[in-house]
Amino acid sequence: MLYWFQLGREFKLSIAELFAVFPNMEVIYSAKSIMLVDNLNQTELLKKVSMLWWTIKVFEVKISTDMDSILSNISNIASGFDSKFNYWLNIFGEEQIKLGKMLMNVKRHLKSENIPSRFVNKNDVNLSSAQILWNSLLKKWADLNIIDIWGIYYFGKTLWVQDIDAYSARDYGKSRDMDIWMLPPKLSQMMINISRPHSVSPTEREVTTIYDPFVGLWTILIEWAFMWIKNLFGSDFNPKMVQESKSNLWNLKSKFSWLNIDIIEADARDIKDSPLLSGERLGVRTSIVTEWFLWEVMTQKNINQDRINIQKNNLSKLYQKFFSGLKQVWFKWNIVISFPFWDVKWKYVFFEEIYEILNDYCEILPLFPSEFDFSETKSGSLLYKRQKQLVWREVFKLKIK
Repeated sequence: MLYWFQLGREFKLSIAELFAVFPNMEVIYSAKSIMLVDNLNQTELLKKVSMLWWTIKVFEVKISTDMDSILSNISNIASGFDSKFNYWLNIFGEEQIKLGKMLMNVKRHLKSENIPSRFVNKNDVNLSSAQILWNSLLKKWADLNIIDIWGIYYFGKTLWVQDIDAYSARDYGKSRDMDIWMLPPKLSQMMINISRPHSVSPTEREVTTIYDPFVGLWTILIEWAFMWIKNLFGSDFNPKMVQESKSNLWNLKSKFSWLNIDIIEADARDIKDSPLLSGERLGVRTSIVTEWFLWEVMTQKNINQDRINIQKNNLSKLYQKFFSGLKQVWFKWNIVISFPFWDVKWKYVFFEEIYEILNDYCEILPLFPSEFDFSETKSGSLLYKRQKQLVWREVFKLKIK
């Protein structure tokens, strides 16, 4: 069965996540907004689709044919409705057909079939995931999709759409300190997903324990809890962060009684001495997924190269001790971590010092299959950029040498 995935704004993050969750999928076509894949079982897809935090929506491909056949398929869907057929039409592709013209063609075709209908597109634009959710289109109406790839048409009805309201609740519904950088929940989930080992059986790919040695505002651990993982371990050198994390996570435990949570005060520079890295605490399938403090919050008025160099110097000392400690205890599982890079007057300033540290202690693991068209950056990372921010993130998947 063929499926189309509508990808998120940072499309490479979307694709890397899809490969992590569905490692056996076969990519038929990919672009910056959509990807067509084969070799997916619908039962497995619908079971795991809620883990796809960088996918906007998924639709099943019914046909690959001409426009007349697409109109016929829309008639078949419309005939299953007892009352007026309300629908939204979305157009994707390389040489996109005009949405406004297509809406009128569908309207005339349904009228010729004596099927009362109404499209709810406004201003001839595609529907956002928020609009689909707010209008309950997947339950009440039909969200239809046409993909034009160089004159070859694909058609599909939406099966699933991302629940953006759930993110808002998790992003802004917890205690937070606005002077501390907070890892976005969607990026946290993506990092958790790509932490999975690839070259093992499906059962062994499921991580049983996660350890965040820079727990901060506990964003990573809460996302892990929502994925029904039992063992959530975290540490931080800041007692305030430890207390905040304990309070918030123990509130979560009241809803998920099966969670095994342990948050301790510890300095990640001394990670080799952390009791959370002892053999009896860690499971057989463990990942470190984390982001350290991104240092001070800077504005357009005060950001400059000198201030960035001071931050890079301080962070380099911290990370050198961190990775050296992991090497000393022979940490053998995957590590997914993000480092900062900066936007100074529309010029990217990368944390090049960290590349040298990673070269000394780590193997940088690939995030895409070798035969795939898209690739990571030259350093082996993926970039996450958020509008109106000056400090952005570079994500790596690592293993200690």
